[in-house]
Amino acid sequence: MVSTPDISDNYPDTKVITDFIHYGGILSFSGPISTVDCFEDNSLVKKQLSNDSNGGILVISGKKSKNVALLGDNIASMAKKNGWAGIIVDGYIRDVEILAKINIGIMALGACPRKSKKEGKGKTNVSIFINNIRINPGYWLYADLNGILISQKKTGYR
Repeated sequence: MVSTPDISDNYPDTKVITDFIHYGGILSFSGPISTVDCFEDNSLVKKQLSNDSNGGILVISGKKSKNVALLGDNIASMAKKNGWAGIIVDGYIRDVEILAKINIGIMALGACPRKSKKEGKGKTNVSIFINNIRINPGYWLYADLNGILISQKKTGYR
């Protein structure tokens, strides 16, 4: 089980991201990061999570938009089936009652019932910023009920 306080104590260079809410069925998760940078269009989120992963974490920069949800139950179920360990959405999600039953880590800023655009806009596997913290593909993410940690490399924890 991941303990972000223990990791933070032992690896003080890790960056801390707060203010995210847990929505998935797993409350403690970690793994290597892939990224999607998009605004109110989840086309690339779906495309990225349709790929197989061996415990990866998709971090989505949705620019904190409250207007639409970038993740719902169908895409989250697909992500779990494809081996993803977790999804972080710097934006909003929907289908919260169903997401809580999917065995995957999901954190977001809140919920919005409106679906996103489907125009294929955005970028994958690029550097993104959340709360002024740079997140690069290949960095490691650790999350639990205490918050999210970003590390440039894998720590001694999994």
